[in-house]
Amino acid sequence: MSDRVPPNPARGPSRSASRGSSRHGDLPKGVLIIYEDADVLVVDKPPGLVSADPGRTITQTLFSILKDYAKRSGPKRPKRGSKSGRIWVIHRLDKEASGLLVFAKSQVAHDSLKEDFRTKRAHRIYLALAEGIVGPPGHAGTHQSFLAEDTRGNVTSIAADQFRGRPREQGRLAITHYRVLASDTGAASGTGLSLVQVRLETGRKNQIRAHFAEMGYPLAGDSRHGAKADPIGRLGLHGAELSFTQAGTGRTLKFTSPAPTSFYTTVGATPPPASTTTPGTAALGRPDRLKTPGPGAEPALLDTSWDRVAGWYDQLLDEKGSDTYENVILPGALRLLRPAPGMRLLDVACGQGILCRRAASLGASVTGVDASAQLIAAARRRTEHTPPPTPIAYHVGDARALEGLKLSDFDGAACIMALSNIDALEPVIRGIARALRPGGSLVAVISHPAFRAPGQTTWGWDAKQGRQFRRVD
Repeated sequence: MSDRVPPNPARGPSRSASRGSSRHGDLPKGVLIIYEDADVLVVDKPPGLVSADPGRTITQTLFSILKDYAKRSGPKRPKRGSKSGRIWVIHRLDKEASGLLVFAKSQVAHDSLKEDFRTKRAHRIYLALAEGIVGPPGHAGTHQSFLAEDTRGNVTSIAADQFRGRPREQGRLAITHYRVLASDTGAASGTGLSLVQVRLETGRKNQIRAHFAEMGYPLAGDSRHGAKADPIGRLGLHGAELSFTQAGTGRTLKFTSPAPTSFYTTVGATPPPASTTTPGTAALGRPDRLKTPGPGAEPALLDTSWDRVAGWYDQLLDEKGSDTYENVILPGALRLLRPAPGMRLLDVACGQGILCRRAASLGASVTGVDASAQLIAAARRRTEHTPPPTPIAYHVGDARALEGLKLSDFDGAACIMALSNIDALEPVIRGIARALRPGGSLVAVISHPAFRAPGQTTWGWDAKQGRQFRRVD
């Protein structure tokens, strides 16, 4: 693939980390090891190479190549819990796709990475070239269905309303978020092409390909799912960003791999320079948090799902009301916080500001922070309509980066029904602790696992019914 640009790896945890150096020259053309330590290998896979073959019917796969590499370069005394030359498959990319993959080199790393992917802490961003005009630049959406695989490995998508009543083994829930980066109505496909940034909430086989085909926009070059044109001579799918937790340290490692320039030029867009961020990350994150962090940096704030349902959620709690909020959560939180005149309170993940207004009505000076700009806007509107005795300060901000808001000297803080939706928790608690004065208190309300199992349930939006729903995955 002649127009590939060398990937931009995150800074490694040790000087011995390997970043695609000359000692990898014996690897097949196009296979780039962009990061290596005692526990993991991060690889940029070229198109046309199978990630792994459990049936061992294919002679050469990326997995077999890396196994041979690990045997040649492995230490004579391997790390405890591993064997020299042994690696583990964590996830896969389609044969026709390119981009980032991580493999484990130790049992500890294998277990840690599998848990990261299972609980959706692992972060993956893809760039896709789709047939047709998915929407104007900036258009965003979510597609979800159940994906079923037959005995031949073919994947089909089943709409949620058609799946009701079927056994779970006949399909697994798949959720794909996307945002249009560029489009060209005069592209070579004859029907136009769209360059789309994709974030996976679940990682099913062929998920992106099946979902875009079901929406009527099959990926370029994907004849299996109905694509009519092949403008770049390969499948239009590239794994552009990958982050996960480093085993043993808990630090976040983040890597980026620029997509081929043909992804951009085909839709008449200018490829971004190889820099510190994945092309298009600004569409899914905050502009002030785009630089690729090294180990230990906080994960970038992803597009919050609450923005898609902010209006509905605001109406539910403030207009229709919630018995749980009114009779249990709010009275209990206020009883523990004990707001009073002269007291300074911080509400983290404040939503549309219900607790903020209740505490302010009792004379407290309140500051509310939430990642959803739409919920903060709703909170400000309600404060304008019914001003409390003391003004409320609202900020759009990441709960994991409170230090950036320069908050301090609060007598108390609250985080109500939000901690189970935030990953990771450590920077949230650290930020709250720094914002509190000595002796300040934190009141947190979380769901009981019987009602919400983080990592096992998913919020979604039912367009037909016009309501949000929770589904067990």
